[in-house]
Order: sequence, then C-alpha cells, then structure tokens
Amino acid sequence: MARQQAEWSNRLRIFWLKKNGYLPIGGGWQYGGIKWTYGMSGNESSVSFTITTNGSEGDNIKLQYTHTNRETDETENMDYRVELATTPCNYGGKRYWFICPLTKNEKYCGRRVGVLFRIGKWYGCRHCGNIAYAKQFEGGKYRWNGVSIPDVEQAEKEVKRYYYKGKPTRKYRRLIRLNEKFRYSLFMSVARIDKGFAKKYGIEV
Repeated sequence: MARQQAEWSNRLRIFWLKKNGYLPIGGGWQYGGIKWTYGMSGNESSVSFTITTNGSEGDNIKLQYTHTNRETDETENMDYRVELATTPCNYGGKRYWFICPLTKNEKYCGRRVGVLFRIGKWYGCRHCGNIAYAKQFEGGKYRWNGVSIPDVEQAEKEVKRYYYKGKPTRKYRRLIRLNEKFRYSLFMSVARIDKGFAKKYGIEV
C-alpha cells in the first residue's frame, strides 16, 4: 500500500476535543463536528460525532459521516464507534485516548493513540493506515519552519496538566506555541504553491 502523508489526511485529535470542551468532566454526552477544507482545491469534508463518557456502554465516540466510493460514486452513511480509554495525570484528573478499532493482518490493533486518521472508509491509527509524516517522505529532514507533527505530538504527551491556578502551565504554553508555529508555516507553504489561495488571503509570496 502506498504511504499516505499525515499532514494532508483528515485527522481527529484528542487534544482538539479537549481544547474545545467536548470531553465533559464528570461524564455525560457531547455532540459536535469538524470540517476540513483543502486550500488548493477548495473541497470540503466533515464528520459529526457524539461523545459518551462514564456511560453504561463505556467511554466512546461515535463518528457520523458520508463515504463516497471514488470508483462508483456511490455514497454510504457511516456510523462508526471508537472506544476511549483514560490514564491518570500526575496532578489529578485523567487523560483520554482513542483505542484504534482496526484490524491489520488479521490482528486487532487496539493501540492507545491521540490521533485518528481517515483510512479509506474508516478511521484508525497511522500504523494501520500506513501513514507517514512529511519528514519521513524527505529522509527525515523535512520540517515546517523547524516543527513537525511528531514534535507537536511529543509536546502534547508531556503536558500533564493544562492549567494551574487558572493559568496555562509552562508545558501547555509550549504546546500552544508549537501548534501555532506549525499551522502558520503550513498555511504559508500552501500559499506559495497555490497563487489563488495567496490572493484570497492577501498574502505576498
């Protein structure tokens, strides 16, 4: 299978769910959605989700989206469940993870991961989807403005507590800075490739 590039894949991150308040403290249900827009083509895709924590069926997220078969143009409405797991944080509370639901080589994956990628009609971890990061395509040297997705993921893993006395912790502030730096660099890189995109946003390249 040809390797897919992570930076250009639809992905859902636990950090994004946490940041936007979709992981309720004390349990309950949360509904939401996310939309991806591709700068060069303007095409869009989206997924809706329902998150249940501390429920009778265990912690999980159900993804609702439409899959289109590229060969036949037939569409299929998907209702896809992914289990969630938690680990304790050093300063109290807990951290959520996705449990990859896919099967590869007839073996259930079950990896505990912070990011799910769109793999065909399913969502799963990058190992099951044979997904690589940009710097892996470039012999390990490619980075966006000195920052790669693995750098961001590693910084995310190091965050044990997001706030202390109402203020972001040092490691959380670092994670925010890396995220902003990566997104800005990616935005500018797309602008250099797509002149229409640059003109739309008034970017001089």
